[in-house]
This record gives sequence, C-alpha cells and structure tokens, in this order.
Amino acid sequence: MRFPILLRFALVAGIALLLLLPLHMIRDKVAERQHRAAAVQQAFAQETSGPQAIAGPFLALQCQETYVDQRWVYPEKRNPYSVPEKKQRPCATALFLPKDLAITGEAPVEGRYRGIYPIRLYRAKLELSGSFVLPPPPVPSGESTFAWKDAFVVLAIRDVRGIKSATGARIGAASPEFMPGTHDTRIASGLHARLGAASALKPALEFRIPLEIGGTESLTLAPLGGQNDIRLASDWPHPSFIGGYSPDARDISGTGFSAHWRVSDLATGGNSVWQEAALGDRLFTAARRVGFSLVEPVNPYSMSYRATEYGFLFVLLTFAAFVLVEVIWGVRLHPVQYGLAGLALAVFFLLLIALSEHVYFGWAYAAAAAGCVALLTYYLRHPLGNLARTSAFGMLFSALYGALYVLLRSEDHSLLLGALLVFGVLAAIMALTRKLDWSALSTRLASP
Repeated sequence: MRFPILLRFALVAGIALLLLLPLHMIRDKVAERQHRAAAVQQAFAQETSGPQAIAGPFLALQCQETYVDQRWVYPEKRNPYSVPEKKQRPCATALFLPKDLAITGEAPVEGRYRGIYPIRLYRAKLELSGSFVLPPPPVPSGESTFAWKDAFVVLAIRDVRGIKSATGARIGAASPEFMPGTHDTRIASGLHARLGAASALKPALEFRIPLEIGGTESLTLAPLGGQNDIRLASDWPHPSFIGGYSPDARDISGTGFSAHWRVSDLATGGNSVWQEAALGDRLFTAARRVGFSLVEPVNPYSMSYRATEYGFLFVLLTFAAFVLVEVIWGVRLHPVQYGLAGLALAVFFLLLIALSEHVYFGWAYAAAAAGCVALLTYYLRHPLGNLARTSAFGMLFSALYGALYVLLRSEDHSLLLGALLVFGVLAAIMALTRKLDWSALSTRLASP
C-alpha cells in the first residue's frame, strides 16, 4: 500500500460512521421516553383538569321583542278584516364586557408523580373585580321595540372539572350563587349566576367574584375589560409568560415569580372582537390572552435528546485524540479498540437518559460521565503503556464530557461554543503535528 496512513484514516472514519447506527437508536429511545412522559401527563390531565383558560365575566342580557301582529277576524256575513295585536317573543341574548377588570391571584404549584414521571399541578385562588355599565336596549325597528328581560353573569372556563370553589361573589347589591353551564349563550363551558330582572339593576354594576381553580401546565386569562389590570404570582421559579401580551412588570427569583399586565381595549379590539370570539367558540385561543406556563428548564428528555445530537462530534473528537496518540506516541491501536471505545461513548447517552428519569439531570450526567471515563481509562491503560499517558487520556475524556455539559446548558450559545470547540481541537492537532514528517510516518506504518 503506497499510502497506508490514508488507509488508516479511512478505516477510522468508517468505524465512526458505523457508530451513527447505535447513536440513532439511542436517540429514538430518548424520543420514545419523551413521548411516553407526555402521554402520562395528558392522561393525568384527562383524569383531573388540563391547562386552564378563563374569560369573563360577561354580562348577559336576555332580550325581549314586542312586535305588532295582524290577527284576522272572519265574521259570518261580512268580509274578513285584520286587527293589530301586540305580541312578545325572545330575541338573541346579548353579551357585554366589563368597563374595567382587575384580576389578582396566586397559583401555588404542587409536584406529583405518576410512576417515575413528574407532574405539576397548581391550585389558583383568583379574585375578579370591576364594573359593568348597563347598556340601553336595541333601538326600535319598524313597529318592533326591544327591552332587556333577565340578566345574568357568565364565566367562560376551559375545563370546568378544575373548579374548586366559586362562592362569595358580590354583584351589585346581590350575592348570587354560580350555577353550572353558561345558560343560553353560545359559550362552550363555564358558570353563570342569575341577577334577576334587568330593569331592577342599577346603571353601574360593580362585581367581585372569588374563584378557586386547579389545572396543569398553564393558566391564561382573557383581558375582557376596557381597562385591564392583571396580577399573578406563584411559587414556581421557572415561568414562561405566554399569550398575546408580555407582562409590563415581572419579578422572577428562586422562590417564585410575580407578573403584572396592563392591557386596554385599544390593544385587544374591544367589545366586537370578544363577542365574535365568544359566539364563535374562540375565547380560548392564545393570541388574546395573558398568563404563564410551568416550564422545567432542565428537562431530562430534551437535554438528553440534545446531547445525542452532539454524539457524533463527541466520537470524532475522541477518535482524533486516538489518532494523535498513534502519531505522536507511536502507540498502535487496533480498529476493534476504536470500535469498543466508540460503543462506550454511545452507551453514555443511554445511561444518561436512564439515570435522569430517576435523579436530577446534573447528577445523572455526572454519574454517567464518571462511569464512562473510568471504563475508557481502564480499557486504554494497557495499549497506552504507562500511567502518565493513561492519566492524560482520562483528563482529556473528562474535559470532553465537561465541554458537552456546557454545550447542553448554554442553549442560546451552543452553536458558538461548539464551533469554538471544534476550532480549538483542530488548532491543537495542527500545532502538535506541525513538525511531523508524514512521509516517514507513512513508511513506518507500511513496514511489518
């Protein structure tokens, strides 16, 4: 063989490419476990209550139309004639938004487990307050006149199974009791409270509605009022603020968070937009709500999946170190040793996902990395020949695992750090081999 060193590089590259198969299988296993964890959370939400969204309160006014109907009279010996007669019939129930709306609440989070899978629940205590302005009835049309008949208040709630309490409401001078359902509105799900005859209500109707509700994953609220002031707090230290509006103020610490939104109807579109959404069953679309979701920043499945994406780079860096050992120290490593070392690197990712399902991800990473470093160092002790070289290789493996962990934790800067790592390794290889006589090395490799 004229260029044995090229054959050596091709053989090592072939082994590295073959290792893509176990890495791909492990990545599929990580995705499978991630989907199973999501399925467990969905099953739990179906048994209790899922992500919650609240829109309300709405002032619902039943409309009554008084119209003139012609009643025909048929006398025996005269021509028939019509007699005008006033009649009444119901017309469509109208929904009206608060003039101003303030929502304050706390949502402490409770952690549970379904098997080995963690589940997060909250039990939010909310208070909705503000005022309605009683609108005039629709203008007369022809001989028809309109009047408000009965009034009631409606709360739209995405998953009513999570309602724990809705007592102690004060609306105007009354203390109505909330009942299941949304009465004769087209709102999909929620509660309603009867206020009696609309004619007995004051033009300005103040309200205060306490509500205790449980849910999972997220809590969002609809800013229905002309002016909205929404304040939420929780003991969860890793919120993700979702919806169509960012908080005007936020405070996040290791003990929890608080957030404050101020939204006017100039930003939401006002009464016409919300009425159209209510009648079209689109109240719970995220575009016009505010709220938070419970995020786990160190998700073992997403972190493990990201780690497998760097698996091939990890193998290449390790094999580059092996080639340097052969070139500089004159150590001959068999292709089988390359393959077994590569498999040990692949098994690291399997250990990582298995351990991270039971312990904190950082501890799982440290345990899996320590086990693989110890195994590789012990395995290479004999071919490397002495303790100093073996210790150097052990330190190199530890540095590689440390670099991978930094890449995983620095999601926003992972590309930059990865590029710098590859550049640094390439620069080190070029610096260490700058005086190497490749022709002499090729001759040495060709000799028996």
